[in-house]
Amino acid sequence: MRIFLTIILIALSAFSFSQEMDPIEKISNPPLITASNASTFSSYDNTLESVVNYFFASQIRKDKEWEKVVSSPQEQTELMQHILHKYETRTITKVQLSGKVEYQKGKFWVFVNVEMVDNGRTNKVFGRVEVELINSKLVITGGLPD
Repeated sequence: MRIFLTIILIALSAFSFSQEMDPIEKISNPPLITASNASTFSSYDNTLESVVNYFFASQIRKDKEWEKVVSSPQEQTELMQHILHKYETRTITKVQLSGKVEYQKGKFWVFVNVEMVDNGRTNKVFGRVEVELINSKLVITGGLPD
C-alpha cells in the first residue's frame, strides 16, 4: 500500500510541477503535536497551518472538534470518508507539518509527518493534506495521510 501511495505522490508531483506549480514553502519551526500538548490547539485561525494543526490535535485528543475544519459529509469523497473512518480505530500520537504549496488557485497541499498506532503497530507516515479556500474559509477536503 505504501509503495502504491508513494508512486501516486511521485506521479502527482511530476504532473503538478509540469503545471508550473509554486515551489513548496518550508514551514519554519512547526510545533510537534503530541498528547501532552494537543489541548493547547483548542482554537484555530483561518490559516493553513492552524487548520491542519487543529484537525490533528483533535484526532490526537479523540474528540470531534476536527469536524469544524473539514468539508461537510455530503462534499467528502468516498476516500476521505474511508480514511476518516480508519482514524476512529487508530491512535495518532505525533504530528508535525513540514511544508505547504498552492497547487491551484485557492487549493493547497500541506505536508505532514504523522505517527500513528494501528493494531498495536506504530507507523510513521509522510503525506499531504488537501485544503481549499471555500467561501473565504480554509477547509480540509482530502488527501489525509493513511
